[in-house]
Amino acid sequence: MTDRQTSTRERRGRQPARIAEAEIDFGTFTEPLTVSGVAEVAGSGRVRVAIDGVTIGDVTLDFVAEQGIREGKGLSRGEADELLAAVNRTSVLAKALDLLAVRSRSSRDLRIRLRRAGAREEPITWAIERLLAQGYVDDAAYARQVARAKVLSGGVSRRRVVTVLRQKGIAADVASAAIESTLADVELDEYGAALAVVEK
Repeated sequence: MTDRQTSTRERRGRQPARIAEAEIDFGTFTEPLTVSGVAEVAGSGRVRVAIDGVTIGDVTLDFVAEQGIREGKGLSRGEADELLAAVNRTSVLAKALDLLAVRSRSSRDLRIRLRRAGAREEPITWAIERLLAQGYVDDAAYARQVARAKVLSGGVSRRRVVTVLRQKGIAADVASAAIESTLADVELDEYGAALAVVEK
């Protein structure tokens, strides 16, 4: 490995931490299964659930409300499997929120990073749809943010900004709208950008 490759890898950091998928065979449990623990995880909007004394993992508060999860509730194996699936979806959601805490991302970028972390497609789609609905992921706002940063940094053309946005997974119409919105606020010096390229 060359020094250049080493420094690039160091700048990028390590690969994302893997998402640990919970796997429990409820066939080994005696029916009816019983919810033996329900505890809110402070400040997270999640609840940790145990069945028959075994901690299953964290689920969202709305899942607990929708399913009527409470201590002492009896569950069939099918219901326990659905609870486990909800735990795995919630793990992907938590990872997505961790990624968004670092910086805003497009839905495509977020999907790619979650795949790299080992998440399966169904929980990824569920998490992204939830984050879109809640406004944590907004491709149009993200595109405006990137376009504004590129325009203000100078030395870029409209075409270059479109290219950057498309590389980040922004749809063509969303990219165009972001650039128009940005240009309404900030003047893009395309002549200066072309001159800078020629001078290089």
